[in-house]
Amino acid sequence: PVFALLSALALAFITYRSIRLVVIPSFQRDGSACRAPENLFFRTQLGHYAASLVLSNVFLTAAGLMEFLWVKQSGIHQGSVFAVLMQIGNWATCFFSVAIGVHTCNSLVFRLYQISYLSVVVIAFGWVMSLVIALAPVSQAGVYGPVTVSCGVTAAHPSKIFGIEAFPVILVSLLLVIIYSLIFLVLRGILHIKGGIKLTFKAQGRWCAVTDSEEYHRFMVAVAKTISSVLTSCLAFVSLWLPITLANMAHFSGRNIPFGADVFAHVSCSMFGLVNVGLLYNTFRVLSPVFHG
Repeated sequence: PVFALLSALALAFITYRSIRLVVIPSFQRDGSACRAPENLFFRTQLGHYAASLVLSNVFLTAAGLMEFLWVKQSGIHQGSVFAVLMQIGNWATCFFSVAIGVHTCNSLVFRLYQISYLSVVVIAFGWVMSLVIALAPVSQAGVYGPVTVSCGVTAAHPSKIFGIEAFPVILVSLLLVIIYSLIFLVLRGILHIKGGIKLTFKAQGRWCAVTDSEEYHRFMVAVAKTISSVLTSCLAFVSLWLPITLANMAHFSGRNIPFGADVFAHVSCSMFGLVNVGLLYNTFRVLSPVFHG
């Protein structure tokens, strides 16, 4: 619960900054605040997806904070509420992580025109899907219940453990590796999509290819800094969600895992909100010269 508290403080900070720099200036028409990175970023489609990802972390953090109550009461209470919050946060986090990756890939790799209302449709679909999947097991007795140090899908339903808890993380991890690898290779000039797929390993050939686009050339300074952020966001998701996924797979196969390993898995999951806020503000730092250029 300590790491959930740290994530809660980080999320509270970004909420405060967003209200002060995005919501209030929209009513006051404060020109200086409207130039803040948060204001400019959250007005973009990428910012809409990022805001939804942050909101999904709120559900995970709220579930983690419930563990303080369990410590105080020396036992697990209201386990179904915890499980529902976790599953909403789990599915929403997975969905919007992919949405951010796909949007970034469409913008930087394929240079596709982004329809203005598309983000609204995608976000609505993501939240409806997350709520339906998380709430559906509540109507079935015994699906949600105590599982070692927390609550989730019980061992009596192994297929649901895999389908609800493990499968989305495994699928999204694979998709993110593919998507961000493609972005990395294209931004580095190693892979070219325009005019057919082509690999270029010689540095001179890579630079000759990228200079064909004047827009790409102007964006290269920001891109050079963004590459590390792109890979870090992918690595953060995979590394922080891998322990809990392995724990769920162990439950799915009927194996018992050590108490310490289960605690570590939940701690990693609780840290995701804190790490996400840090990555988001690193994105603000990297893109700030672009916004004010």
